Amino acid sequence: MKTKCIGITAIILTILSIMLFSIYNKETKEEKFWNWFVENQESYYDESVNLEIREKIFDELSKNLKKVNEDLVFEFSPKHKNNTVEFTISADGIKEIFPIVEKLIEKAPKLKNWKFNAFRQPVPGDDFTINYGDLKIGYSDIFYRSQTNNGKLGIELNIKNYDGKGRTQNAIYILLDNLIGEYNVVTKIDWIEWVELKENEITGLKPLTELRKEIDK
Repeated sequence: MKTKCIGITAIILTILSIMLFSIYNKETKEEKFWNWFVENQESYYDESVNLEIREKIFDELSKNLKKVNEDLVFEFSPKHKNNTVEFTISADGIKEIFPIVEKLIEKAPKLKNWKFNAFRQPVPGDDFTINYGDLKIGYSDIFYRSQTNNGKLGIELNIKNYDGKGRTQNAIYILLDNLIGEYNVVTKIDWIEWVELKENEITGLKPLTELRKEIDK
């Protein structure tokens, strides 16, 4: 009799496991990601986590995010005065996956002390510098001229000590994202030309921060 009861219990557990597996598999990729994030949110909210652990949990976050799409990237803001942390999911400038970012953020849960952003957001202020590897570059290192054709904006960026390397362009794209927002960079700028700044020919060029006003128009 005891053996029979054990057998029945095993069958019930197997059925429950199959049912749970089936329910989980019906979840969308977006739902799976956010369910995982809800369970682990405290690890990402806690700014006191040491660097080694932080790298590990960021790797884990990246792995789960790439299950939604391989090209998605993310960033966190520092904790604001109201104790809110911003979690931004970015298409890394790839226009074709903008709908994926938008869909993912639409599915985001309502969580206390969290704000979820689609795309890198503009950052207030006209004095901004980033370190990208061993490269240090800021708004003040770049001037531009622009032209509009058929309602589309093209810009020629004139960059101090420009070396033509891909990493320099990547760093400048991040600067542009911070200046006018990732969405505007991709949807409102039709083309970019990259040239080295000749400081003796700066007349006629505009500081990069003027681009904000031009985009707003």
